[in-house]
Amino acid sequence: MSVENLSNAHYIYNEMKELQRQKGILESGAGLGVTIQSTYQDNAFLDAIRPHAVTELDRRIQQKIEALEKLGVTFT
Repeated sequence: MSVENLSNAHYIYNEMKELQRQKGILESGAGLGVTIQSTYQDNAFLDAIRPHAVTELDRRIQQKIEALEKLGVTFT
């Protein structure tokens, strides 16, 4: 990796770690709140949405990994 990319890689890595943290919270059954026109939805609604939110976080995490790999970062 070029030294010029270190700062960018660090920033992307930190974003990825935050997404992973959020995913862990969702997978534990906590941390999700959904409103529709300022009305919070019940737990059954949240349970229906949760897998889709986790899938979206997985997609975003993968994007960060791919961006890091393009910068020359490797994962072991």
